[in-house]
Amino acid sequence: MESILTVRNVGYNSMMDREGQDAICGFVRDIISARIGEKLEITARPEVDERNLPVVEELWDSPNHHYAIEHTRIEAFEGQIANQSKVAIFLAPVKIALADRLPGYFCLSLREADLASARMKMSEARLEVARLVVEAAGRVQVDEVVTLQSSKLPFTLQLYLRHKHSSNLILYSDIQGDPEKRRLERIRRALADKCDKLASWAKIDGRTSILALESNDIQLSNAFVINDAVQQAVKECKDQPDIVVLVETDTTPMDGWIIKEGDHYGDDVPVLHGGYRYTEGQIQR
Repeated sequence: MESILTVRNVGYNSMMDREGQDAICGFVRDIISARIGEKLEITARPEVDERNLPVVEELWDSPNHHYAIEHTRIEAFEGQIANQSKVAIFLAPVKIALADRLPGYFCLSLREADLASARMKMSEARLEVARLVVEAAGRVQVDEVVTLQSSKLPFTLQLYLRHKHSSNLILYSDIQGDPEKRRLERIRRALADKCDKLASWAKIDGRTSILALESNDIQLSNAFVINDAVQQAVKECKDQPDIVVLVETDTTPMDGWIIKEGDHYGDDVPVLHGGYRYTEGQIQR
């Protein structure tokens, strides 16, 4: 384990890359295809074909339906992605060493500000973090959060057990302040950036507009709290998307919810096959 934990630079797999974005759009396309009962095909990728203009990511068509889709990630707070990257550089070796050795699906969080101000030897700190996680993992209950601390570390960490169906360690960055308020502010900015462009493209040839919202933050967000915030933010928009889909990428396979469809929001959106949640690879048609 020690040789792994002393690695200084480890790549961090983000769902914001091209491959991840394509996977999310593909998942949403499967959801919409199931809802309309027709197979949707990608007929254009404006974002790839035209890089110098404000464009949507994909256009989809079926015999009777036509869509324009835009994707964006919801940060729980401004700078979340950058902060998580810094935490990941420090803790990714711990994640790699422990991912298949833990009795469940765990989330480990650390304040980036605490990490930035800490003076320590990285290799020794990683070993101590790994020791704390292994010792605590066996006694943490599902949905329980425990604080990890040691005289050898100049910061504390939070360990959360989501379920025991698989073995993994997911990394997060903690923040200060009201997460609900900061999330709503971030969603408002994300919608302001995307909705006008999406509406303009949809109007060109009468397409239905779809906004896919990506969330990768089980620690600070979930489908229920995001649902409320998105509904509030969408209702404030001048150019509301016709359909809003939330995709949670912090689990494998991904889960998805229709947050808005036409004039229906949240629980008022008609369900398909008796369920609100869609799981990647398990959508009934």
